[in-house]
Amino acid sequence: MKNTFLKLWGMPLVLAFLSLFGLIAALLGDGIWDLLGWLTLSIPLFLIIKHYLK
Repeated sequence: MKNTFLKLWGMPLVLAFLSLFGLIAALLGDGIWDLLGWLTLSIPLFLIIKHYLK
């Protein structure tokens, strides 16, 4: 059952974690944290565009 759970929810959980980290980093930090926030928030957007264009 664990394998099925990770197969179904693995990528959405990773994307949610990246989005949450990116939002927190961009709101609370300066300098490198802004860059990390920008990068982590652009990964889900890039994947959405990539799968949409497929």
